[in-house]
Amino acid sequence: MTEPVLSSGTTQPLVVACDESGNDGENLLAGSSPVFVHASVSVSKAKAAELMAEVRARTRSESVELKSKTLLHPKNARTARWLLEQPELGGSVSLHFTDKRYFLVTKLFDATIEELAREDGYDMYADGSALCGANILFFTAPVIYGEPWDALLVAFQDFLRAKTVSDAQATLATLEARVTDVLSLKDAPSDMFLDLIHAGIKHLRLLSRLQLGRGIDHRLRTLDPLIPAVGAAVAYWAEQSGRSVQILHDAAKELTPERVAAMRKHLAAPETAAPHRAGRGVSLAGVTIVDSKLEERVQLADLLAGLGRSVIEAERDGRPHPLTALVEHHMSKLSILPRVELMKPEVAKAVALGV
Repeated sequence: MTEPVLSSGTTQPLVVACDESGNDGENLLAGSSPVFVHASVSVSKAKAAELMAEVRARTRSESVELKSKTLLHPKNARTARWLLEQPELGGSVSLHFTDKRYFLVTKLFDATIEELAREDGYDMYADGSALCGANILFFTAPVIYGEPWDALLVAFQDFLRAKTVSDAQATLATLEARVTDVLSLKDAPSDMFLDLIHAGIKHLRLLSRLQLGRGIDHRLRTLDPLIPAVGAAVAYWAEQSGRSVQILHDAAKELTPERVAAMRKHLAAPETAAPHRAGRGVSLAGVTIVDSKLEERVQLADLLAGLGRSVIEAERDGRPHPLTALVEHHMSKLSILPRVELMKPEVAKAVALGV
């Protein structure tokens, strides 16, 4: 396919429309949904308008902005399937899933254990060690430690959400106490991880400064799954198209100019966080916040995000969903989901290397 070219001879950015479902911000443990889904679509405005018109006709909706809750009504199940089966969506949709509790565990691992490894010059991302370790913690710690582990995660979330210096100091002290509580329970294979978490708490003091916006031009929102989801969308579409990516997004207060600038810098030079990703940078042209009532590509993304969340939550609860295969067809490989098989080092390494 010939790419559109500007009069200056440069390639136009690929325009990708996005919306999300299950967004509770940084409240990962007690929000309205255990899963966050971010949908990105690269269909044309004309095709999005055509699809949305057909969905309205099939659901008999007269709403100016048709939302996913309409499509999720049992009486509209056939329409939901019809939409997911549209050939025009093949290769034009990416659904990025985030299990919020798992996301929090990965942040705990990265902020403590991975930082210790980095101190010793070891990149745990390169060989899948971080991925493997986070999955071991996620699956084994609740079974071994029970409620004290839950209390530890609550304390870690509270620490990362602290908005004042005094709150950060108090919540960090609570977190250290909760780690000590877990360590005092009994010997277990995962005690090695808890020992390392305890040793890595020293690194949280610097992270706290960034969380509070000290020394940078914006408060770091480590726990907001929207930020990495948008980054994953840019990475996916840039690699698929070989072009820079322009994001159209529904209203999202988290996507400030400062955060977008930081995201653009990180995406262009991912080796600053993971040395093994040197040379794999992608270009974010920009993020435009749009009124979803006026942008049917964003409305289409909303429908797909809602469908994706409905399916994965059903599967997560052990309820097989008739649309699972169709939704999985659009699932991003960068989704942040726990997998039992990733507890095996060789599997985690293969995933990390993209094998």
